[in-house]
Amino acid sequence: MNKLMSKMNSSQWFIVLWLVGFLGLAFIAGLFRFLLYLAYPS
Repeated sequence: MNKLMSKMNSSQWFIVLWLVGFLGLAFIAGLFRFLLYLAYPS
């Protein structure tokens, strides 16, 4: 794992971190909407 990390440059790190953050936010938003749907069934 360390060899892979040292090979990656800053722009690759930026893309990876951005993707992780975006997916994390999307997951949290989906979970929140699911909880709201359970709390207030239409």
